[in-house]
Amino acid sequence: MRRSRIVVGVVMMASLFGCGGEGAGDDAPDAQRTAEKTRTAASTTFEAIGQGVEALGYTSTGAGRWAICGQEPSPNGAQYVAEIAVTQSNVPPSKYGAVVREQAEAQGWSVKEAGADTLEGRKDGLTLRAQYGAAGMNLSVRSRCLDVPKDEIRRLTDQPKDDLGVAPPS
Repeated sequence: MRRSRIVVGVVMMASLFGCGGEGAGDDAPDAQRTAEKTRTAASTTFEAIGQGVEALGYTSTGAGRWAICGQEPSPNGAQYVAEIAVTQSNVPPSKYGAVVREQAEAQGWSVKEAGADTLEGRKDGLTLRAQYGAAGMNLSVRSRCLDVPKDEIRRLTDQPKDDLGVAPPS
């Protein structure tokens, strides 16, 4: 009797803490949908913000990649991260916050300040982050952390970066 209680207790603890399994509910099709959703939101948002600040230059046309996420010291998931940097703009840096907020909200993001020169937004399970200053502006859109097995984390994070195709300023 005592042994069965111990076994039941161990099984309950394993299910409570997610131990001993393959990772939970996300799979390769979820990852593909998540990456596409993040890329699409990032491209349209980056272009809108770029137009709003009258960007004169970007570091690239934007890049997207998979990154490890989850609890340390044993990461348990992957998230898609899209990024771009505005290097030059016709709008003074002192106005970046107001312009970023206006453009992001027009794209459906709910935006809040996350610091003196940082804004964060949320939309459809994605997170937008804008950090700006005299040297320019860094923008990123992150997906939620997908709960996938370690071999899937490895497969996703080994993929090459995606080009987001953000149109250069004209």
